[in-house]
Amino acid sequence: MKRLVLLLAAVAVLGLTACGGDGGQATSTGPLALDQRVVTEEDASNSKPDPVEKTVTVSGPDEFISKLGESFVNPSPEDVAAFKSAGFVQAIDDTRFLPLGMSTSHSPANPHIHTTVMQFESGDGAKTAENIEHEDSLRPCPESCATSIEAFDVADIPGALGTRRHASQEDIDATGDSKLHPFDEYEVVFTDGVFAYRVRLNGPPGSVSEDQAEEIAKSLYERVHGRPATAA
Repeated sequence: MKRLVLLLAAVAVLGLTACGGDGGQATSTGPLALDQRVVTEEDASNSKPDPVEKTVTVSGPDEFISKLGESFVNPSPEDVAAFKSAGFVQAIDDTRFLPLGMSTSHSPANPHIHTTVMQFESGDGAKTAENIEHEDSLRPCPESCATSIEAFDVADIPGALGTRRHASQEDIDATGDSKLHPFDEYEVVFTDGVFAYRVRLNGPPGSVSEDQAEEIAKSLYERVHGRPATAA
């Protein structure tokens, strides 16, 4: 009798797992909507939705360029043509901020996390977008030479690429670029199936780090990896 009770209990547990119960198997492998693929507080502890830079969703390459194109440095005409022919489906751009010290209020001086997620018809299209994003991130600003740029390796995310862009007050003073403010930014791009992800962490010098950017991107990758798109 005891053996029968244990057997029935095991069957019940398996049933819960298959239905997305306590085992969480079905929940962790099921589809994700586009707005579930951006960085959340789960990926960046203590981060909060930006009250100024609102979430933007687009449904075509031309709309993406018109609404989100300013986040790129200096894409070439060849980049634009390749992007338009890559089978773009839709995209979302979301911003969060990290509190500074004891203050939880938002200001432009806060470190910010920007997530851009693009969906394509195929994995090849997502790879095209990743390459365009990374190559663009390594280009100098068209109107400023105060920004330093270097690539960095990203661990634990297959195929991921990293870029750091930064400018100190000394660099800005030396070039006379009065429009630029000191900053530090780390960008990680990666793909997963038909999705291309770009995570940018930026803030005043010393407020953000490469390790921090990698940790956020890794948490996002682990959360979305292998999760299919929701049905149209």
